[in-house]
Amino acid sequence: MIIENFLKNALTYRVESSLGAVFISLLSLFFIGLMFVAVKNFGTEIDVMTAMDTNNQIKTLAISQTEVVLIQSWVSNNSIVIPEGSGFRYLVRKYPDRPWLD
Repeated sequence: MIIENFLKNALTYRVESSLGAVFISLLSLFFIGLMFVAVKNFGTEIDVMTAMDTNNQIKTLAISQTEVVLIQSWVSNNSIVIPEGSGFRYLVRKYPDRPWLD
């Protein structure tokens, strides 16, 4: 009993426990901050993935010859202007309801 009280220093015990509490608190705040950053970046990653999927769908879009003829006649009848460097895919993006099929 006397030896245990002699080996246990009250001053050191309090310093170690308070430093441990500070260390655990800072560590938990660090991981909570990481979770907030991950949640914020998750929304950005979803936006990037959606944009990539949209680009892939537009690139892989195939227009049949019949639809090309219909688009050409619709463009000439309605005097639609197609910008330089863009083709029928511009019209498909601008008019998703495809009025030339009516």
